[in-house]
Amino acid sequence: MKKKEKSIGLDLTEGNISSNLLKLAVPMVLGNLLNVFYNIVDTIWIGRIVGADGIAAAAVNLPIVFTLISLASGITVAGNILVGQYYGAKDMKYLLYVSRSITTFATISIAIFVVIVYLTSESVLRLLNTPESVFDMALSYYRITIVGFPFLFYYLLVAALLRGTGDTIKPLVFLGISSVLNIILDPIFISGLGPIPAMGLDGAAYATVFSQMVSVVISVTYLKLTDSIIRVNPLRMVFDKRIIKRIIKIGAPVTVTQGIQAVGWMFTMAIVNTFNKSATAAAGIASRLDSVSFMAIIALSAAVATMSAQNIGAGKIDRVHEVYRVGLRMSVAVSTFFAIIALLFPETIARIFTDDIDVITYTKNYLQIVIPAFIILSVAFTATGVINGAGKTAVLMVFNFVGFLLVRIPLSYFLADRFGFNGIWIGMASSYLVIMILNVLYYLSNKWKVNASLVDDSVI
Repeated sequence: MKKKEKSIGLDLTEGNISSNLLKLAVPMVLGNLLNVFYNIVDTIWIGRIVGADGIAAAAVNLPIVFTLISLASGITVAGNILVGQYYGAKDMKYLLYVSRSITTFATISIAIFVVIVYLTSESVLRLLNTPESVFDMALSYYRITIVGFPFLFYYLLVAALLRGTGDTIKPLVFLGISSVLNIILDPIFISGLGPIPAMGLDGAAYATVFSQMVSVVISVTYLKLTDSIIRVNPLRMVFDKRIIKRIIKIGAPVTVTQGIQAVGWMFTMAIVNTFNKSATAAAGIASRLDSVSFMAIIALSAAVATMSAQNIGAGKIDRVHEVYRVGLRMSVAVSTFFAIIALLFPETIARIFTDDIDVITYTKNYLQIVIPAFIILSVAFTATGVINGAGKTAVLMVFNFVGFLLVRIPLSYFLADRFGFNGIWIGMASSYLVIMILNVLYYLSNKWKVNASLVDDSVI
C-alpha cells in the first residue's frame, strides 16, 4: 500500500526548484487554456443553434457562476494548503484523514448553498435586470447549472487536493475528458439526435453538467483504485472541529478576497461605462487579453503556494525563500514577455478583435498601460504564493481591500476626471503597485513564518 501512496504526487521538498515549479505550473496553464477553448466552443454552439437570445440568457449566468466559484475557492484553497503541508511533513495517515474531513465540510456547505441559491433563483435574475425576452430561458439554464454545480465543485476540490501533493497532471487529464465530452455533447443535446430530444439552451447546460459528472466519477474512481492518500468520497463522513476551524480560517478570507476583486472590477467598469460604448467594448476586449496574459502568472503563484506549503510542512523554511526567488524570476520573465508584445504590437492585437477605430484606440491605451503593469503584479503574486502557502490568507484579504477598494476605485475616479479614459488604467496600475509593496514588505518581514506550520498537533 505504501508503494502505491508514493506514486501519488510529487515531493517538492527535494530536487530542482525550477524544474518542480514548471512541472506544477505548465499543466495548470494548459488547463486554463483548455477551459477558455471549451467556453469559446460552447458559446459558438449556443450562438449558431439557439441564437442571440441563447447567448444573452447564458451570459446572464456568468456573474452567478463566478460567485459560486469564488465561494468554492475558499474551501479548495484551504484544502490545497492543508494537504500540501501534511504531504510535505510526510504525515500520510493524517493527510488521508484531513482530505476526508475537508470533503465532509465541503459537501455539507455546498449542499446548503445550492439549496439556498436554487430557491432564490428567480429573485436573483430579477435583481440582475434580466431582459423579459430571455428571462424564462435564463431561469431554466440557471437552475440546471445550480443543480449541477456540485460536480464542478468536486472537480475543483479534487484538483486542489491533488495539487497539494504536487500532482497537476491528473487534474488536467480529468478536465480534458470533461471538456472534450462537453464539446461533443453540446450540439447533440441542443439540437437533438436520435432518441435524444432537442433541448435548446437547456441542452448546453445538461451537456456541461453531465460532462462534469463523468469527470468526477472518473477522478473519484481513480483515487479509489490507486489507493490514493487523497479521498473525496462524500458518503464517508469525517467531522473534526479543528480541521473545520482551519478551513474557515484559511478559506473565508480567500472567498472575501475574490469578492473584493470582483467589486473592484465592477466599479472600474462603472467608470468605463461613463465614457461611451467604444470604451466599454475596449474594456471587454481587455478582460479577455487579461485572462491570457494572467494565466501564467496565476499558475506560477499557485505553484509557489504548493511548494511553499510542502516545505513549510517539512520544516524547510530556507528552501521556501529559494522557491520565492526562483518563482519571482520566472514570473517577472513571463510578464515582461507579455509587456514587450503589448508595447510593440498594440494595434495588431486590438485588430484581432475589431475593426472599429475608436475601440482599437481605447484598447491600445489599455495594452500600453495595464499589461506592462503586470510586471508589478507578478512580483506581488509571487509573494502571495508564499503567504498563501503559510496559510496567512487573512493578511492578503486586507492587502487586497486596500489595493482594490481604497486605492483603485477613488484614484480611478479622480484620474479619469482629469486624464480621461487612460486615467482609469493608471488607477488600476497604481493599485497593483500598492498591493505589490504590501505583499513584498510582509514577505520580507518574515511574519508569515509565525505559526506557519499546521502539522504540529496531529493526533491520528
